[in-house]
Amino acid sequence: MTSPPTPDQAADEYFEYHFAHRVTPEHQQIFLECQEQLKELEKKYPGYISSESTELRSEGGIFVAETVIRFDTLENFIGWLDSPERRQLIYLEENAGYEFKGKVNTEGYSRWLKQKLSQPSPVWKINLLVLLVLYPTVMGLNLLLHKPDLIDFPTWMLFSNFCSVAITGWFAVPWVSGIYQRWLEGQGTKKEQSLALASIILALLLLLQFFRVIFSRSG
Repeated sequence: MTSPPTPDQAADEYFEYHFAHRVTPEHQQIFLECQEQLKELEKKYPGYISSESTELRSEGGIFVAETVIRFDTLENFIGWLDSPERRQLIYLEENAGYEFKGKVNTEGYSRWLKQKLSQPSPVWKINLLVLLVLYPTVMGLNLLLHKPDLIDFPTWMLFSNFCSVAITGWFAVPWVSGIYQRWLEGQGTKKEQSLALASIILALLLLLQFFRVIFSRSG
């Protein structure tokens, strides 16, 4: 386990991603070996800051663990996520009964977004804006992308998470933060601030209802 970020870094200088691992008992050893190799490789990759992993624990006959990885920028993290070296090791783990799920820590987006603002913004505003782009991105990918039979589940999860991170990080978050920059920085009248907040809440409610209708029809 490497050291976590310093207090200064924890403020706004890294992007954080969480992985949840599931490993069958008979493949525990190869999983641990691959994870050690991944840790050594990621340390050499541009922008790497730190990673932390919990020990494997048994849950219902399956070993589970969590890993947190941090890079200095979203771009460098995506570069590592899609690197040939990482894909090669993940492929070995997939053939050893390995499954994982990944999720973005919203605080990671929050720190990254703070760097784009000229004025400080409350954490709740940043988290609300991140939710506004993460929710439709994840739901939309679930609707549009269907796993082909020829692709195993871990590879599919890697691909779908890569798409989610890339869409939100490179396009959606910058675009929405540009639209709501005055609201984020507390500029404008109280009425303008209230209207901006109301529009975000309304957008989330409309998205919720939209996906409810879509999923009820598809179900």
